[in-house]
Amino acid sequence: MNFIFTLAQQAASAPTPDDSWLIAGFALFGVAMVFFALEFVVPSGGLIASLCVLVVSVGVFCFFMHSATWGLASLAITLAGAPIAIAYGLKIWANSPLARRVVLSQAIEDEPEKSHAAPRVAIGTLGVAETTLRPIGWIRIASHRHEALAEEGFIAAGQHVQVTGFDDATPRVRAVETA
Repeated sequence: MNFIFTLAQQAASAPTPDDSWLIAGFALFGVAMVFFALEFVVPSGGLIASLCVLVVSVGVFCFFMHSATWGLASLAITLAGAPIAIAYGLKIWANSPLARRVVLSQAIEDEPEKSHAAPRVAIGTLGVAETTLRPIGWIRIASHRHEALAEEGFIAAGQHVQVTGFDDATPRVRAVETA
């Protein structure tokens, strides 16, 4: 940061544009692109994205310190390019192994039974999770499939569950140990 403050003092004293501001702006934009790429790979809870926004802001500041033309150009590119870059990054990220582990979905081989409605289950009924409940998934009670909601956390496929209540018409379940 001292480097940026030194450059700001030099720019204030020298009326001609200094190329060091331009170099610093490009360098900071490069660092921001690295942070942007890391955000999609390293789960940081938005910390890396916040650093990326901060670095881009300082980069735009550096471009403005070089000249108003460079500053406005970098600001326009940032404002126009950020949504495009985010959309493209999310499109690529959606096919990554990390996204497959994080996104709450799972393919189901066969369709739920639609020919006849499954009977309503009672609180306390035991069943088995057919898919991982993240927190929603499919359970089997007797010979009927039901979409269910895990009461807490994830429930692995094959785990025995017990109905503890209902959210609307969806059974709410918790994992139980079997003897």
